Amino acid sequence: MKDYDIVIVGAGCSGLSLAYRLINSSYSVCLIENKPVTNRIRKTWSYWDAYEHPFKHLNKYTNKKLSIHNNKSTSILDCSEQNYCSIDSYDFDKYVLNNIDECANVEIMFDTEIKEIITTHERYDINLNKGSINAKYIFDSRPNSQAIEMKQIFKGLFIRFDKEIKKFNTQLMDFTEKNEFHFFYCLPMGDDTYLFESTYYTALRKDKNEMTDEVHEYIKKRYGDEYSIMREEYGEIPLTTNIKINKKNSNYLNIGIPSGSTRASTGYTFLNIQKQADEYIKKLDGNNYIEFPSTFKSRVLRKMDNVLLQIIKDHPNASKNILYRMFESNDSKRVIRFLSDNPTLLDILIIVWNMPKLIFIKYAIKSFTTRSI
Repeated sequence: MKDYDIVIVGAGCSGLSLAYRLINSSYSVCLIENKPVTNRIRKTWSYWDAYEHPFKHLNKYTNKKLSIHNNKSTSILDCSEQNYCSIDSYDFDKYVLNNIDECANVEIMFDTEIKEIITTHERYDINLNKGSINAKYIFDSRPNSQAIEMKQIFKGLFIRFDKEIKKFNTQLMDFTEKNEFHFFYCLPMGDDTYLFESTYYTALRKDKNEMTDEVHEYIKKRYGDEYSIMREEYGEIPLTTNIKINKKNSNYLNIGIPSGSTRASTGYTFLNIQKQADEYIKKLDGNNYIEFPSTFKSRVLRKMDNVLLQIIKDHPNASKNILYRMFESNDSKRVIRFLSDNPTLLDILIIVWNMPKLIFIKYAIKSFTTRSI
């Protein structure tokens, strides 16, 4: 049985982000992934440049202005100070895996399943389908098995137009008139490539083919039908405030989505993963660190998110107006801090104050007697 200081379970964004920070450190690290290294699911991670992290050079394209459109009204989100950025997970994987290959202290086991984890004398015996290993710390990014009521479901097409697009409208949210919480997301991605995405916040199942047709219809209506599809993207992000908060003195820690890295009301995850990875490096080095989900601010945000998700579930059309009003009634910097999980308490108070009061107060009261989404 081989001994390691640290075992990281899962080679997704959270697992690789933590492993990257441990390259050439004094720790022996084993990263376990149950899927093969080939045919990894390609994803696009977007975020506002509101936190320092080691992967900024991988940004495919940055945006200084985003528009939000609802009921023939348009609000502009000024991102000139904190650009809206996107990273291709293929570029991320290549960069991190290449760096791991060149270091001596981090090992990756692909196509490896964990059969059992046993606690023994403040360490963990991990039985695999390929033998057994032992570790002092485990950082586990495997998804929770619990059913998730609400999801963000999206289908995107990366396209190139046959002719130059002189005026492209970058849309963070272009709400539709459907009686569902549905919008289109449109970004330039560099290299004459554009992303168009149909996105739902819903408890219902969605047909991928129908969503693809929606995207084609949207593109043709606004830019014509002379374009080629470069690739497609589909995803389902769990939107839940039911998370496991790690015990501060534990050496077995959930990371990534299971530990609350996904903001329940937005689906944004990448920046929180980077924040969490930096904090756990502090923990490993014996320094003070922050368990973000346990802070007062995080608890307040989860309560707000639960209220918003309940409203979206029950009143999807009213929810579009609420979200649009947030962008329209608040300073762009404040909104970006709020969406990036980095608001001040004053930001939270002002954003809540600018919400439609009647429905928000009703559901805030209701949230005390109903279970969390």
